Amino acid sequence: MDCPVCGADNPPDAVNCHACQLSTSLFPAVREAAGSESGDSEYAKAIAEILAIVGPETAGQHREERSDALLTSQPRFPALSEARRGRDPVVREPSLPSLPMLPGGSGVALVHQQVEELLRVGRQEGLDLTDADARTLEALRTENLPGLDEVRRSLFVRVAGAVAEDLEVQTARRNELAPLIPTPAVDGDLAGSRDAFTAGDLAGTVRGLRQAADGLSSLEERWATCQVLSAEADLMIETLRDLGRDPGPAAGPLTEGRRRAREGDADRAEHMLAGANRALWELLAPQLTHSLKGILTQLQSRASSGGDIAPEVHELRQLSALIRRHNFGAAVSAYRRLVRAVASTSAPAAA
Repeated sequence: MDCPVCGADNPPDAVNCHACQLSTSLFPAVREAAGSESGDSEYAKAIAEILAIVGPETAGQHREERSDALLTSQPRFPALSEARRGRDPVVREPSLPSLPMLPGGSGVALVHQQVEELLRVGRQEGLDLTDADARTLEALRTENLPGLDEVRRSLFVRVAGAVAEDLEVQTARRNELAPLIPTPAVDGDLAGSRDAFTAGDLAGTVRGLRQAADGLSSLEERWATCQVLSAEADLMIETLRDLGRDPGPAAGPLTEGRRRAREGDADRAEHMLAGANRALWELLAPQLTHSLKGILTQLQSRASSGGDIAPEVHELRQLSALIRRHNFGAAVSAYRRLVRAVASTSAPAAA
């Protein structure tokens, strides 16, 4: 038996694929899913039947609607982060550093030099420092050392706050990638930036952050698809467990795909993760069909009582469109939104 995910040849009595550990019980379904049209599947039919009952204007139509879930095709995918929330490695940022001390007897020239450096760093961080420029020029014109030092102090706090936010952003980007692939170069740049920040060296902090940002952009471009597939798999696993189903039979290809990613094999990792998602979907689809029938009962009851079911019908349309596109990860996001919408409107009615 050839594994439909990794292609390995297995003996007829095998329980799991010897290469990727996919349960052989899923071989036929995953093989069929890889080449089938989702519009002919049982879960797609279940959605069409529901729409025919609760949304007459959409019955028999294949209208494509925009959905926030479609953003999961992009490298950044906040819609899918709920399955991994609280599990990413977190590097805590330091609090704002103290203003570096000036040598005793420092004059206008030295203070002005530090102000100019802060202005330069602030502009790199995108701050509008027109007011600080004006105050600096006025203090220099009158040779007002206390006034210039006050500009330095207030400017340091403002620029340090912007740099701290930048440090948080780059660390969050790193934390999205780290569960999937090693990030040693980026980790080194961020560690250097944190050390510089703690010492009050904002210019050094920003230099390290720019290096980290460039490295992260390169990694995100290369691993975007794997990131999406891995996050979608996590979301399907969480949904399977919510519905009382064990994701174990499909977990092997996911583990193998992530192992390939950690080894730097992007192409093979993407192939394995895509296969893992097909296997997870085949486990999940019957549970969704059963759940959707329960949702239909609730919607019919509310509609017969004159209740508004338009939000749920909207989510059903999106779910149907995503399944037809084989965008299974985004479809699970749409299903979860549908469940929340039904729960939020059913609770007041029950009360």
